[in-house]
Amino acid sequence: MSILRGLLLGLLALLFVYPLARLLSLPFFVHVAATADPRAYLDSLAMALLVGLIVAPLGAMFAHALETLRGNMVRALGLALWVLFLSPGYVLTTGWLVVFTNPLSRNSFFGHAFLGPAGLIFLYFLKSIPFATFVARATFAQSSSALMEAALVLGVSVWRRRWLALRLALPAMAASFTIAAIETMQEFGIPATLGITAKLPVITYAIYQRLNTTPTDFAGAAALCWWLILTAGLLAVLQLSVQARHQAALTQGRARRNAPRPCTRFENLFFTASAGLLWGLGVAVPMLALVSVAMSSDDPGVESFDAVLRSLGYGMLAASVALATGVIVLKLRAGRSIWFPAVLQGLLSANMAVPGLILGAGYVIAFNNQYLPLYGTVLLLVIAYSAGALPIAIRLMGTAIAQLDPKLDEAARIFALPKVTRLIDIQATLLAKPGLYAWLLVVAGVMYELPISELLYVPGAMPLGVAIVSDDMMAHYSDAARLALLGMVSLGVLAMGLGGLVHLMTRPHTERAITP
Repeated sequence: MSILRGLLLGLLALLFVYPLARLLSLPFFVHVAATADPRAYLDSLAMALLVGLIVAPLGAMFAHALETLRGNMVRALGLALWVLFLSPGYVLTTGWLVVFTNPLSRNSFFGHAFLGPAGLIFLYFLKSIPFATFVARATFAQSSSALMEAALVLGVSVWRRRWLALRLALPAMAASFTIAAIETMQEFGIPATLGITAKLPVITYAIYQRLNTTPTDFAGAAALCWWLILTAGLLAVLQLSVQARHQAALTQGRARRNAPRPCTRFENLFFTASAGLLWGLGVAVPMLALVSVAMSSDDPGVESFDAVLRSLGYGMLAASVALATGVIVLKLRAGRSIWFPAVLQGLLSANMAVPGLILGAGYVIAFNNQYLPLYGTVLLLVIAYSAGALPIAIRLMGTAIAQLDPKLDEAARIFALPKVTRLIDIQATLLAKPGLYAWLLVVAGVMYELPISELLYVPGAMPLGVAIVSDDMMAHYSDAARLALLGMVSLGVLAMGLGGLVHLMTRPHTERAITP
């Protein structure tokens, strides 16, 4: 067991520590003063802070509503957030670019605003608000009215009660602000697709340019990566300091959970407007624009459609590798060792904190030499996809595996069932549905992944994300729309087919017997 754990940690170190160490160590050995780009960093930081300040209170309010209120509008709001969360940012951007291909709309006030910093901030907001809301929901998951009831009994004034409620929400707002700001600074697809980086440089696209030019400026890209990582670390420290200062109020507020209550008239009006704006501006307008432009042209662009099947295959392979590795990690972590879970958690947390662009840049440097000549191969691309998806796969499968009752395996041993039978008929059957959901989520993430794809794809074999962005840059919006929609349809067909198959295979034997 110790040997297996050591081999696994060595593999994870090769996939995470070695590439990042090679990349981030370059500025200490190469002079990079001429390659520094403070404007790209400052512009990204300003937009990240602005988006965080907008999203933090809204995310906290939405999270509080989803946990404490009930009603159709609250459910519609939650569904809109999930749709935005699952929609790639560059696909939404493509839809809006289609809207502004019309000269009247492009030359209007809204057209000029969208094709500038305001449009970038708007799109950042659409992608950040789901993250901020879902993170803040954990704070309100065990919310209670005990503090407010005590304040009423003691005759505390209205303003004092509101101040107590604000203190209770501060940790949630700090978490929302941090996540929104970090996600905004690390976003690559939206600025690359919108195409305003010449007028408003952003740090992620500046890193990409240094890695995609000749000669390649690895040291300059690494210096910008340090700025990105250090900023994320400072924002995380800010969040922890706010949470530590207000942890007492948060703990007292978790004394008792109340049942969700109906919305008041004002709350219903506010959340109706919020859900309507998110559904309308965030989902309906860009998606309908994609559908309309996809059906408006007779030019099919058949050659690019290979990218859909190619990325679907990459996603299925990478998801299978990531989930299989995740299950092995969870099985090895279940022992009595203390050092193994700690080291493993550190590696996985570091991988989640590093954006895909930096991880891909590390792979370019680490595997583009005579000792590990994997750069430019499909193998390295699939390895990078799997490594990036491994933390998510472990978290998704860890929750399902933790719910397995160990007495099931004990009972199977008592009845002398062989190990293969225990694994297939008991554990695999119980984990089939959660495993399918985790697998599909990873497939969808890999299929529309962009930064790693841009840096590592094999020439002449573009993945889906690269093909969509390339069509956008050449203003071939009909091809880009068809690719995006065909990718969504293929994922839907795959999900329905595998879902039905898993349902049939995991039905109880009695139900199968009575089925005609």
